[in-house]
Amino acid sequence: MKVVLIANDAHPIPEWVPKKFAEAGIDYSYHDCYNRVDLEAYASDADVLWLMSSREGLVVEANMDIFKKAGVAIKCGSGTDNIDHAACTRRGIIVAHTPDDPTDSASDHTIAMLFTVVRQTARQDRLVRQGIWDQRAALPLAQLSGAELGLIGFGRIGQAVVRKLSGFKMKVQVFDPYLDENVIQAAGAVKVSLEELLRQSQLILVSCPLTNETRNLIGEAQVRLMRSDAVLINCARAGIVVEKAIRDALKEQRIKGAAFDVLDKHPLQPGDEWLEVEDVNFTPHLAGHHADYPNHLFDAVVQVIIGVSKGQRPPWIANKGVQPKWDFKN
Repeated sequence: MKVVLIANDAHPIPEWVPKKFAEAGIDYSYHDCYNRVDLEAYASDADVLWLMSSREGLVVEANMDIFKKAGVAIKCGSGTDNIDHAACTRRGIIVAHTPDDPTDSASDHTIAMLFTVVRQTARQDRLVRQGIWDQRAALPLAQLSGAELGLIGFGRIGQAVVRKLSGFKMKVQVFDPYLDENVIQAAGAVKVSLEELLRQSQLILVSCPLTNETRNLIGEAQVRLMRSDAVLINCARAGIVVEKAIRDALKEQRIKGAAFDVLDKHPLQPGDEWLEVEDVNFTPHLAGHHADYPNHLFDAVVQVIIGVSKGQRPPWIANKGVQPKWDFKN
């Protein structure tokens, strides 16, 4: 079986990765592809297309004729929005991912970002470094204990966040039209509409995937529903929140604060409008990482690929309903 890693966001590849593939009898290669020409040169005979990147425009309809042998396209982590599900499904190509892998680290990071904004720790750190020792220059934005918390999306990461925050006895509301109300109630939360959540919750966490339904889900109209003391945290995907709507609301002091682990355009360049806004914190798409970087990024996906080479169906399939072109043992 031939596996080609076609996109990697400069993650260092541990030495054990090619060794494990060799031990399993897998023909593995890495070619960072950026366009159709690259794909034709390196991936036309790949059985498995592997992405360690959110790069768009590779596994899409316009390029599908290149992938003559592919039966699986696999993405590290949970998000598969940069893979054309419909194009793969039509051809019997499984879109696989490893959604369990980032749950702990992403939920930890979401909470860390929430605390950073609410307690103003990053802003106060900047002030202290400037010689300003003044608590009142950046006071906390909310009382965490008993706060009104709203989650947009309630999958693995959202549920982990609520479990970890349980000691704060927050009033938790969830907007997730695809999840049974009993699951939400069992987590001690209440299922509400998006409008209800935005009007009632002070602390709003975006934890849904990026899909056609969630793209630009939080735009100007939705932001205007938010409380004047609201704080929004997006550690999910760029494209769910219309950044300009949040930026304008912060500038006009219609909401209190925000934090983003993902941005439409990155890195921020000198002169970017975001750099003019004080009440916002950023991290560079760090939520899925933890102390065992980069090993943890590769461990689960390598195991899935080795399983596929042995005829095992990937445990997590993103394009539900696909009729695989390959026969699997399970």
